[in-house]
Amino acid sequence: MGSTLEDGEGLIGSKEFERTNSKNSAWKKLLKSFLSHVGLLVTLMMYTILGGLLFYELEYPEEVNNLRRFEQLVREERQAFVEAVSVQVAAHNETNEHAQTQLDELLARYERAVQEAASSGVLVPLADQRPVHELTKWTQLQAIFFAVTVLTTIGYGNVAPATGIGRGCCMLFALVGIPLTVTVIADVGRLMASALPPLTAPAPRQPFVSAVAALALLLLFLAVGACFFAVLEPSWRFFDAFYFCFITMTTIGFGDLVPQTPKYMLVCTVYIVAGLGLTSTIIELVRQQYARSWRQLQALAEMLARLADDADRTPSKAGRDLIRAELRRAALALQDKAGWQQAVDRLVSDIKRTPPAPPPPVIQIVVYESSV
Repeated sequence: MGSTLEDGEGLIGSKEFERTNSKNSAWKKLLKSFLSHVGLLVTLMMYTILGGLLFYELEYPEEVNNLRRFEQLVREERQAFVEAVSVQVAAHNETNEHAQTQLDELLARYERAVQEAASSGVLVPLADQRPVHELTKWTQLQAIFFAVTVLTTIGYGNVAPATGIGRGCCMLFALVGIPLTVTVIADVGRLMASALPPLTAPAPRQPFVSAVAALALLLLFLAVGACFFAVLEPSWRFFDAFYFCFITMTTIGFGDLVPQTPKYMLVCTVYIVAGLGLTSTIIELVRQQYARSWRQLQALAEMLARLADDADRTPSKAGRDLIRAELRRAALALQDKAGWQQAVDRLVSDIKRTPPAPPPPVIQIVVYESSV
């Protein structure tokens, strides 16, 4: 009796151990999967931040020097122009052609200096007396955001390295970081695809409807981002923000509209990475639908061409009836709105089957007998 109880207790303990071990194994798999996804994202974030800080250290001092140089140039040219005008007025030489030509040349030089200074970031006029470091484009957050645009191949172009070493580091940074970014975006896309099985199933019953639903989801994602940017960018209307989101998610990156508030650059970075994963998944789904539709059109065209050839070679009534039956079957397949996909696929498979070999030709041999 004691042995039986001990065996029963041992069996129960074994089952509890198996259940506990199974739960631990499931948690370990879940933790491993989570860490693998998070590890990729954290690696990309650290690489981006370090790269951005590197660009900041390389480009910020050079930008400050350029701003000071252009500011001084504008001040000197303006002073020269003011002095020349003062001398002319004092001497009453308004009718002197030489003096007028000199003023025109000085004004042109001043305008060129203003244009160069404005393109480099110097505010004109200089009356507000803002310090140079407040005019720089290369802040730390802006440098990190620049690193994001490099790795995602968006490349707005509003901020770019100007030093030789900065441009060299940019090429090396992109060479190493772009494959890593593509890997992370693909991983994010797989996670989103697994979260949207009705839209990304390998063979959905209605692929066209799935593609339209996926596009609607993308537009919704862009609209949410547009609301976010329209609130944080006072000068942007909703359409401007939506345009920016679309140009960014498709990696077109014109750079005509770029966020100017650096406080939320990191939030913008997360939105871009997540959006690129979603966009790449949806674009691939739509591309598959395009390819499937094109294959169906090719198959139908091939079927009609084959039936036309058969009609030319089949003068008999039975052959013509067979051709009519094939045409009716194709017409019914196109009219079946619920299952036209499956019907057309069956037609495609029928077309791709090897046609039967034609019957051997009949040779008639006529033998004449004659008596001489």
